[in-house]
Amino acid sequence: MSIPSFSSLIKSSSYWSRLTVVRWQFLSSILILVFASRWLRIEYGHDDSNMWLVMNLFLRVVQLTIIGLFIISVTSAVVTWAYFLSIEKSKRAVIQVKFGDGQKAEAGWVPLSVTIIGPVVRPFLGTIQARLIFSEKRMSERIILDTDVTRSRRLWRQAISGNGQTMLHDRGIYDTEKVLVLFCDMLGLISLPCRISHSQQLYTLPQSHKEQVVKAQPHSTEEQKHRIDIPRRVEGELVNYKEFETGDNIQRIVWKIYAKSGQLVVRIPEMKDPYASHLYFYVSYFHGFDLKDGVFETELLNVYKDHVRSLFEALQRNGSEVRMPNDQEVPRLAGLGDKNVGLFQITAASWQNKNVPSAFVNYSKAAFICLSSLTPASELKIIARNLSPSVPLVIVKLSSAIPSPFQMNIKHIFFRPEKQPADKLRQPWLISSFRKTLKNNEEEIATVLAQRGNCWLTDSIHLEL
Repeated sequence: MSIPSFSSLIKSSSYWSRLTVVRWQFLSSILILVFASRWLRIEYGHDDSNMWLVMNLFLRVVQLTIIGLFIISVTSAVVTWAYFLSIEKSKRAVIQVKFGDGQKAEAGWVPLSVTIIGPVVRPFLGTIQARLIFSEKRMSERIILDTDVTRSRRLWRQAISGNGQTMLHDRGIYDTEKVLVLFCDMLGLISLPCRISHSQQLYTLPQSHKEQVVKAQPHSTEEQKHRIDIPRRVEGELVNYKEFETGDNIQRIVWKIYAKSGQLVVRIPEMKDPYASHLYFYVSYFHGFDLKDGVFETELLNVYKDHVRSLFEALQRNGSEVRMPNDQEVPRLAGLGDKNVGLFQITAASWQNKNVPSAFVNYSKAAFICLSSLTPASELKIIARNLSPSVPLVIVKLSSAIPSPFQMNIKHIFFRPEKQPADKLRQPWLISSFRKTLKNNEEEIATVLAQRGNCWLTDSIHLEL
């Protein structure tokens, strides 16, 4: 039986804490009422004066009023929740969800809208909220369904809907498994859930950073199956001529030149190169550690994908077609255009420990190689020995991917920085044993790279290559 890692426990506790029915307001209200009543009875309960009689009567009125409000609030939520369960079971409630552009969005705050079609009733002065439940214990933010959707000439609404934004921080494929509909009472005491199956898929792209200038040359030129005409600055009509030879097309003879000089010359036809140079960009997601499905591993993958996207787009600006061989099987997504294949390939990748980079890289074709510092130093030694010195080699340093909680900036004294989802990982990451192991591996990598030029161990995406 495997013991879950520290980062896996953080991920699981964050997920289950969002599914609690009784909210903290309910518990804190009960505790305050109980302690306040006991304190007043201990202090003034033995006093037979008229002051205590009036105070005792007032306390009872307050208690009954609060209890009555609690009962009305909770009962309203329970009744509407039970009614919704009945119409959902009879298939009279249909849920529609739209996020991003319907298929993809850049990681971060993504537009989200949820609509429930059917005779849904809200709790008295309460709200109906919705969350999306994704695979791998991920969940969206709450969306309040506060808009009525009506038909013309009808008083009763057809549906209720809500629009908002949800934080989809992880770069990857989000498979929606269920929609969690929550019935919240007017006092915010309870949140009654109803899970409805809903299948939909969205993928979030790595975040785009400042443009870089990365120079790389194709290491090989190959003929394509389908010939592609690429205009070149080569010999062409009205530019160069040559003497007429046997087999030349007589229609290309320049008669004006023959009339002046008596020399037969023909135009050289414009040439288009039916070959294309392909720049092979090798990216490995190999790790040499015992990784779990936890928050640390996921955040390191997010940061690594941002670096890879930045390098990939910089290489595309060189004008050559960039090819990225896969070191793992990537799922296919319907309706994906050819222009988005590269970015989707980066998005859908995950850490793997089967295809080692020393065997994955084709040294005769590689024009650029990017690895993470999760790659063992022994693998880097093999690659550095077999790779041509002219091929750039970048190793992304991940030990500093999650900033230290003590990291400060002068501008933060005057302006509070925007909170990021990874901020809650700063302190656990600082004391994590995984971080110490990773730093030791990076020190060994630095020693290996010191013997080779044209290579970088960096945690900054602003590379000048």
